[in-house]
Amino acid sequence: MTRAVPRGGLPAVAVLLLAFNLRPAVASVGPVLADVRADLGLSGTGAAVLGALPVLCFGAGSALAGPLARRSGPDRALLTALALTVGGLLLRLGPSPVTLFAGTLLAGAGIAVGNVLLPALVKRDFPDRTGPMMGAYAVALAVGASLAAGATVPAVEAFGGGWRTGLGV
Repeated sequence: MTRAVPRGGLPAVAVLLLAFNLRPAVASVGPVLADVRADLGLSGTGAAVLGALPVLCFGAGSALAGPLARRSGPDRALLTALALTVGGLLLRLGPSPVTLFAGTLLAGAGIAVGNVLLPALVKRDFPDRTGPMMGAYAVALAVGASLAAGATVPAVEAFGGGWRTGLGV
């Protein structure tokens, strides 16, 4: 059974929006890390673990992508990854270090699966435009990370509410 190649711009926009959102969860923490530490009483070690946790999730979570895609199909697996990411991002805004770390772990796992599956989806769904789409995908990743790092503190200042507002935005 062959898969129909998506036509029009909507599938490409969806891929780019997903790619854009694969880095802000990681890049937004650094600018407000001092506030997170002060608010939650994190030690230097706790802050270092918080910073390293997404990278560890990327390695471990990437191994889950293949089995998850084989079991449920790549589209459903990508949807699961997106749900894990969103749930983790919401959870990390909670009131304690436990919710912060658990949310970071879930979001990191979701992002890891997305990191593996989204390029495969590009190759599958855009066979005649794989190069340009992968280039646009890479740009969307970089822009998402850059905007998150640059907008976190201004969001805190504009909306108040402390570091949670910055991470939430």
